[in-house]
Amino acid sequence: FGSENFYKAVVYDIEKALAEGFIIYYEGVQTATPESEEFFVKLSSALTGSADLAGFYKAVGEACGMKFQNDFFSLLDADKIQHPERHVIADVDALEMKAEYERLLRADPAFAKAHVNDFKFSFEKPTSDSISKAVKWLQSGSEDQKKLAGVVCRGLMTLSLGQKDEKNVSPFDPIILDFRNRALVKRILEDEHNKIFITYGANHLSGVFKLLDEKDPRWRIASVKWMRTIEMPKKEYGGRLAVDEAH
Repeated sequence: FGSENFYKAVVYDIEKALAEGFIIYYEGVQTATPESEEFFVKLSSALTGSADLAGFYKAVGEACGMKFQNDFFSLLDADKIQHPERHVIADVDALEMKAEYERLLRADPAFAKAHVNDFKFSFEKPTSDSISKAVKWLQSGSEDQKKLAGVVCRGLMTLSLGQKDEKNVSPFDPIILDFRNRALVKRILEDEHNKIFITYGANHLSGVFKLLDEKDPRWRIASVKWMRTIEMPKKEYGGRLAVDEAH
Protein backbone atom coordinates (compact mmCIF):
# COMPACT_ATOMS: atom_id res chain seq x y z
CA PHE A 1 0.00 0.00 0.00
CA GLY A 2 1.02 3.59 -0.56
CA SER A 3 -0.29 7.01 -1.48
CA GLU A 4 -2.91 7.52 -4.18
CA ASN A 5 -0.56 9.74 -6.20
CA PHE A 6 2.17 7.10 -6.12
CA TYR A 7 -0.01 4.37 -7.61
CA LYS A 8 -1.48 6.73 -10.19
CA ALA A 9 2.10 7.53 -11.26
CA VAL A 10 2.97 3.81 -11.46
CA VAL A 11 -0.05 3.06 -13.65
CA TYR A 12 0.77 6.08 -15.84
CA ASP A 13 4.33 4.78 -16.31
CA ILE A 14 3.01 1.31 -17.20
CA GLU A 15 0.59 2.73 -19.78
CA LYS A 16 3.41 4.81 -21.26
CA ALA A 17 5.64 1.71 -21.41
CA LEU A 18 2.89 -0.28 -23.17
CA ALA A 19 2.56 2.50 -25.75
CA GLU A 20 6.32 2.28 -26.36
CA GLY A 21 6.24 -1.48 -26.99
CA PHE A 22 7.32 -2.86 -23.61
CA ILE A 23 5.97 -6.00 -22.02
CA ILE A 24 5.08 -5.71 -18.34
CA TYR A 25 6.38 -8.00 -15.57
CA TYR A 26 4.16 -8.12 -12.49
CA GLU A 27 5.10 -9.24 -8.99
CA GLY A 28 2.74 -11.73 -7.32
CA VAL A 29 3.34 -15.21 -5.95
CA GLN A 30 1.08 -17.72 -7.73
CA THR A 31 -1.17 -20.20 -5.92
CA ALA A 32 -2.59 -22.34 -8.70
CA THR A 33 -3.26 -25.47 -6.62
CA PRO A 34 -4.71 -26.17 -3.17
CA GLU A 35 -1.27 -27.27 -1.97
CA SER A 36 0.40 -24.04 -3.09
CA GLU A 37 -2.45 -22.00 -1.58
CA GLU A 38 -2.03 -23.86 1.72
CA PHE A 39 1.68 -23.05 1.93
CA PHE A 40 1.12 -19.43 0.93
CA VAL A 41 -1.49 -19.06 3.69
CA LYS A 42 0.97 -20.46 6.23
CA LEU A 43 3.73 -18.17 5.01
CA SER A 44 1.45 -15.11 5.04
CA SER A 45 0.35 -15.93 8.57
CA ALA A 46 3.96 -16.26 9.72
CA LEU A 47 4.95 -12.95 8.12
CA THR A 48 1.98 -10.75 9.00
CA GLY A 49 -0.25 -12.65 11.40
CA SER A 50 -2.91 -12.78 8.65
CA ALA A 51 -3.82 -15.66 6.38
CA ASP A 52 -5.40 -13.18 3.94
CA LEU A 53 -2.37 -11.20 2.76
CA ALA A 54 -4.26 -8.94 0.34
CA GLY A 55 -6.96 -8.29 2.94
CA PHE A 56 -4.31 -7.52 5.54
CA TYR A 57 -2.57 -4.97 3.31
CA LYS A 58 -5.87 -3.36 2.31
CA ALA A 59 -7.10 -3.06 5.92
CA VAL A 60 -3.84 -1.71 7.30
CA GLY A 61 -3.44 0.62 4.31
CA GLU A 62 -6.89 2.11 4.93
CA ALA A 63 -6.17 2.48 8.65
CA CYS A 64 -2.96 4.32 7.74
CA GLY A 65 -4.76 6.64 5.33
CA MET A 66 -3.21 5.01 2.23
CA LYS A 67 -4.35 2.96 -0.76
CA PHE A 68 -4.02 -0.72 -1.68
CA GLN A 69 -2.16 -1.35 -4.95
CA ASN A 70 -4.79 -3.67 -6.45
CA ASP A 71 -7.29 -0.80 -6.47
CA PHE A 72 -5.18 0.85 -9.18
CA PHE A 73 -3.76 -2.00 -11.26
CA SER A 74 -7.34 -2.87 -12.21
CA LEU A 75 -7.18 0.19 -14.48
CA LEU A 76 -5.07 -1.97 -16.81
CA ASP A 77 -7.64 -4.78 -17.04
CA ALA A 78 -8.97 -3.72 -20.45
CA ASP A 79 -5.50 -3.88 -22.01
CA LYS A 80 -4.83 -7.22 -20.31
CA ILE A 81 -7.92 -8.64 -22.01
CA GLN A 82 -6.99 -7.25 -25.43
CA HIS A 83 -3.25 -7.99 -25.22
CA PRO A 84 -2.61 -10.71 -22.62
CA GLU A 85 0.81 -11.44 -24.09
CA ARG A 86 2.01 -8.01 -22.93
CA HIS A 87 1.15 -8.65 -19.27
CA VAL A 88 3.29 -11.31 -17.57
CA ILE A 89 3.03 -12.44 -13.96
CA ALA A 90 6.75 -13.07 -13.61
CA ASP A 91 6.77 -14.39 -10.04
CA VAL A 92 7.18 -17.94 -8.75
CA ASP A 93 4.51 -20.38 -7.63
CA ALA A 94 4.14 -20.92 -3.88
CA LEU A 95 5.01 -24.60 -4.41
CA GLU A 96 8.41 -23.54 -5.74
CA MET A 97 8.89 -21.46 -2.60
CA LYS A 98 7.90 -24.44 -0.49
CA ALA A 99 10.44 -26.65 -2.30
CA GLU A 100 13.19 -24.05 -1.71
CA TYR A 101 12.15 -23.70 1.94
CA GLU A 102 12.41 -27.47 2.44
CA ARG A 103 15.74 -27.60 0.59
CA LEU A 104 17.22 -24.93 2.86
CA LEU A 105 15.96 -26.77 5.94
CA ARG A 106 17.99 -29.78 4.80
CA ALA A 107 21.05 -27.98 3.44
CA ASP A 108 21.54 -24.97 5.72
CA PRO A 109 21.84 -25.64 9.48
CA ALA A 110 21.61 -21.92 10.34
CA PHE A 111 18.41 -21.57 8.32
CA ALA A 112 16.97 -24.72 9.92
CA LYS A 113 17.74 -23.40 13.40
CA ALA A 114 16.08 -20.05 12.66
CA HIS A 115 12.92 -21.78 11.43
CA VAL A 116 12.50 -24.56 13.98
CA ASN A 117 9.24 -23.06 15.29
CA ASP A 118 7.70 -22.11 11.95
CA PHE A 119 3.99 -22.57 11.38
CA LYS A 120 3.23 -23.83 14.88
CA PHE A 121 -0.05 -21.95 15.19
CA SER A 122 -3.60 -22.16 13.84
CA PHE A 123 -4.53 -20.78 10.42
CA GLU A 124 -8.28 -21.11 10.79
CA LYS A 125 -8.95 -17.41 11.32
CA PRO A 126 -8.39 -15.06 8.34
CA THR A 127 -6.58 -12.55 10.52
CA SER A 128 -4.92 -12.64 13.91
CA ASP A 129 -6.90 -11.30 16.88
CA SER A 130 -4.40 -8.53 17.56
CA ILE A 131 -4.48 -7.14 14.01
CA SER A 132 -8.26 -7.45 13.78
CA LYS A 133 -8.71 -5.56 17.05
CA ALA A 134 -6.27 -2.83 16.05
CA VAL A 135 -7.92 -2.26 12.67
CA LYS A 136 -11.43 -2.34 14.15
CA TRP A 137 -10.38 0.16 16.83
CA LEU A 138 -9.01 2.53 14.22
CA GLN A 139 -12.11 2.19 12.06
CA SER A 140 -14.42 2.93 15.00
CA GLY A 141 -12.44 5.86 16.38
CA SER A 142 -13.25 9.52 15.97
CA GLU A 143 -12.01 11.43 12.92
CA ASP A 144 -9.27 13.06 15.00
CA GLN A 145 -8.16 9.65 16.33
CA LYS A 146 -8.07 8.26 12.79
CA LYS A 147 -5.99 11.21 11.60
CA LEU A 148 -3.53 10.84 14.48
CA ALA A 149 -3.28 7.08 13.94
CA GLY A 150 -2.67 7.71 10.23
CA VAL A 151 0.16 10.14 10.96
CA VAL A 152 1.86 7.66 13.31
CA CYS A 153 1.34 4.76 10.91
CA ARG A 154 2.71 6.66 7.91
CA GLY A 155 5.72 7.75 9.98
CA LEU A 156 6.47 4.16 10.97
CA MET A 157 6.04 3.00 7.38
CA THR A 158 8.44 5.69 6.16
CA LEU A 159 11.06 4.47 8.61
CA SER A 160 10.49 0.84 7.63
CA LEU A 161 11.13 1.70 3.97
CA GLY A 162 14.66 2.79 4.84
CA GLN A 163 17.65 0.75 3.83
CA LYS A 164 17.81 -2.67 5.44
CA ASP A 165 20.58 -3.66 7.77
CA GLU A 166 21.49 -6.91 9.50
CA LYS A 167 19.24 -6.09 12.46
CA ASN A 168 15.96 -6.01 10.52
CA VAL A 169 16.53 -8.74 7.92
CA SER A 170 13.67 -11.23 8.00
CA PRO A 171 14.54 -14.90 8.55
CA PHE A 172 12.25 -15.56 5.58
CA ASP A 173 14.29 -13.33 3.22
CA PRO A 174 16.08 -16.34 1.64
CA ILE A 175 12.62 -17.46 0.47
CA ILE A 176 10.59 -14.32 -0.13
CA LEU A 177 13.47 -12.21 -1.48
CA ASP A 178 16.61 -14.08 -2.57
CA PHE A 179 14.88 -17.07 -4.16
CA ARG A 180 12.39 -14.91 -6.05
CA ASN A 181 15.21 -12.60 -7.20
CA ARG A 182 17.01 -15.56 -8.78
CA ALA A 183 13.81 -16.68 -10.50
CA LEU A 184 13.18 -13.16 -11.84
CA VAL A 185 16.73 -12.82 -13.19
CA LYS A 186 16.46 -16.21 -14.91
CA ARG A 187 13.23 -15.10 -16.60
CA ILE A 188 14.75 -11.77 -17.69
CA LEU A 189 17.80 -13.44 -19.23
CA GLU A 190 15.73 -16.04 -21.06
CA ASP A 191 13.16 -13.57 -22.39
CA GLU A 192 13.54 -12.72 -26.07
CA HIS A 193 12.01 -9.27 -25.60
CA ASN A 194 14.50 -6.45 -25.14
CA LYS A 195 11.99 -3.99 -23.66
CA ILE A 196 10.69 -5.17 -20.28
CA PHE A 197 9.00 -3.00 -17.65
CA ILE A 198 9.19 -4.64 -14.21
CA THR A 199 6.82 -3.65 -11.39
CA TYR A 200 8.46 -5.23 -8.35
CA GLY A 201 8.96 -3.82 -4.86
CA ALA A 202 12.09 -1.77 -4.22
CA ASN A 203 13.65 -4.40 -1.93
CA HIS A 204 14.21 -6.60 -4.98
CA LEU A 205 16.23 -4.06 -6.96
CA SER A 206 19.68 -4.38 -5.41
CA GLY A 207 19.61 -8.19 -5.40
CA VAL A 208 18.31 -8.46 -8.95
CA PHE A 209 20.85 -5.95 -10.28
CA LYS A 210 23.69 -7.75 -8.49
CA LEU A 211 22.70 -11.07 -10.07
CA LEU A 212 22.39 -9.50 -13.53
CA ASP A 213 25.80 -7.85 -13.12
CA GLU A 214 27.33 -11.20 -12.18
CA LYS A 215 26.00 -12.66 -15.43
CA ASP A 216 27.06 -9.71 -17.57
CA PRO A 217 28.92 -6.61 -16.29
CA ARG A 218 27.42 -4.51 -19.10
CA TRP A 219 24.18 -4.21 -17.12
CA ARG A 220 23.89 -0.73 -15.66
CA ILE A 221 21.45 1.67 -13.97
CA ALA A 222 20.88 4.36 -16.60
CA SER A 223 18.68 6.68 -14.53
CA VAL A 224 16.80 6.97 -11.26
CA LYS A 225 13.47 8.72 -10.65
CA TRP A 226 12.19 9.27 -7.12
CA MET A 227 8.50 9.34 -6.23
CA ARG A 228 6.86 9.99 -2.88
CA THR A 229 5.45 6.63 -1.77
CA ILE A 230 3.82 7.77 1.46
CA GLU A 231 2.06 11.09 1.94
CA MET A 232 -0.92 12.67 3.65
CA PRO A 233 -4.29 11.71 2.07
CA LYS A 234 -5.90 14.42 -0.05
CA LYS A 235 -8.88 14.70 2.26
CA GLU A 236 -6.53 15.88 5.02
CA TYR A 237 -4.91 18.62 2.92
CA GLY A 238 -7.71 21.07 3.69
CA GLY A 239 -8.69 22.66 6.92
CA ARG A 240 -8.41 26.14 8.33
CA LEU A 241 -5.82 27.54 10.65
CA ALA A 242 -7.38 29.50 13.50
CA VAL A 243 -5.63 32.87 13.86
CA ASP A 244 -6.13 35.36 16.63
CA GLU A 245 -7.41 38.51 14.88
CA ALA A 246 -5.61 40.64 17.51
CA HIS A 247 -2.29 39.49 16.10
